Amino acid sequence: MRVVAAVTADVQSRIQAILAGCDLRFVQSGSDLVRALDEARCQVLIVEVHFNESVAVAALTCVLARAETFPVVCVREVRTEEPGHVALNALRMAVGGVVVRDFIDLLEHRDDESGNAQVRGRFERLLEERA
Repeated sequence: MRVVAAVTADVQSRIQAILAGCDLRFVQSGSDLVRALDEARCQVLIVEVHFNESVAVAALTCVLARAETFPVVCVREVRTEEPGHVALNALRMAVGGVVVRDFIDLLEHRDDESGNAQVRGRFERLLEERA
């Protein structure tokens, strides 16, 4: 599975653990994202909720502009003063019906083999639905 992830450096190691064995490409800017999507077919795009806001918006805009379709999953792993469900629910209302297929709060899943397996299962189910 080829996955493009627009996430901060802090989250990259967690995504690598969750999706071990996948072809992962991490991007840091909108132009990196466009290049990564042009290089090869992407099965899933991951966008971090608290990633550089302009890059997150660029990522979602880029997906909407492409002829090909693939699921987009938003993740959150940074603690904030507002509860995680508030940030994720706001994002769901803004783009959920348009392009985002799942919203995963990584803080709700332990950063260990069991927790990572739960999150990986969500990605696998998403791809099964698509097949």
